[in-house]
Amino acid sequence: MTGSDARPGAGASSPLRVEGDRLTRDGESVFLLADTLWAAFSQMSTDEWREALRLRRRQGFNAVNISVLPIAHDRSTGEDERQPFRLRADGSWDLDRLDDGYFAVARTMVQLAVEEGLVPVLVVLWCNYVPGTWGAAITPQTVLDEEQTERYVTRVLETFADHHPVFCISGDERFDDEAATARYQRVLRRVRAGAPDCLTTMHSTPDATLPPVLAEDPALSYYSYQSGHDDAWEERAQQLPERYRSLPVARPVVSMEPCYEGHGYGSGAGRHTGGAVRRASWTGVLAGAGAGLGYGAHGAWSWHRAGQPFNGTHFSGTPFPASRAMELPGAWDVGLLRRVVEQEGLFDLRSRDDLVVDDRSGVRLGMSPAGDRVALYLPHPFPVEVAADLAGWRLRTWDLSRGRRDHVRIQHAAGASRLEQPDFLGDALHVLVRPGASGGGG
Repeated sequence: MTGSDARPGAGASSPLRVEGDRLTRDGESVFLLADTLWAAFSQMSTDEWREALRLRRRQGFNAVNISVLPIAHDRSTGEDERQPFRLRADGSWDLDRLDDGYFAVARTMVQLAVEEGLVPVLVVLWCNYVPGTWGAAITPQTVLDEEQTERYVTRVLETFADHHPVFCISGDERFDDEAATARYQRVLRRVRAGAPDCLTTMHSTPDATLPPVLAEDPALSYYSYQSGHDDAWEERAQQLPERYRSLPVARPVVSMEPCYEGHGYGSGAGRHTGGAVRRASWTGVLAGAGAGLGYGAHGAWSWHRAGQPFNGTHFSGTPFPASRAMELPGAWDVGLLRRVVEQEGLFDLRSRDDLVVDDRSGVRLGMSPAGDRVALYLPHPFPVEVAADLAGWRLRTWDLSRGRRDHVRIQHAAGASRLEQPDFLGDALHVLVRPGASGGGG
């Protein structure tokens, strides 16, 4: 599948695979573009779910991120939300008794996603369910012991594995506690043994370092990272994929959580715009995260309804109502990103900012290992000179803020190439492909 070719039933029984540093399906390279609806299983009605899936499919998405259990310390709450555990008389969760109805609804929702051609990416254990984590310290009443964890993971495998989701073992984890890391590793191996056809990954905090015991475990399929929502989001969007590319075990890299559109700067003033999302997303692709991307709209990920309590306002700002958040334009922008990556074969770029010799735009440059593809992301329109002879290469330019193709001229002299200034006010992408290069679309 490429671009917006996803359709109901597409790939429903065909699992993702890892081939080198790419994700593939049926032997074809796939860019995993996921919308983030963490709270879907507890908050969304079936009709809302169907409508959201259909919209995202039209926009070019082929995956959806969901937390199997509610994110206790960062959620919107309502009277009609579904609970994963049976309730005690005082309304608290009985962690020894899973709620069968919750998992039945969740299974139906996963089936509907697969029918729409979207791969479910299911977070198994958000950090608040694991002892020794920062999330557990905030909501100790949600921490599962070993027996409860085993019972729950068994239910997760029984409920979802036959639909070939990606199992993301951790959620928002810092990996700064050895006992917590050991539990994640046990669950990782349990999931891989119980669902050998399903890929696995980890979701972490922006400041986390994946421990070698996990990074080098053969049960892990690909790397995911979160560049985050605070003031350092742009710097980390460049640094984190480079870090994962430098690990001893080479795997595909996915930018699972760049800044969410409409999300407040973490504990600061202002909100992330669609332009910031494009910048973080394209920076990640050019720096090595060419296997996939997560997009989030603030209010959609928590499925917030107007007037509901939201316990993360201090960091994220008050969410927009989910129906409004789903309409934010950045979803179309990342749909274009997926189409360009797949059609141009930009799955394996590496940072080569050293090739930029003259620029005022803050450009990022990525080059394929074979040296046959170059992509430049320009946050602002300025001419750019590159220390490479690109004469005869095919050039395509996109006006990203408008989501359309544009055209610029390129001049060559003395082993260097100079791209003229784009004639529009907004961010731009230049892609240059050497004649005879393989692996891209038309």
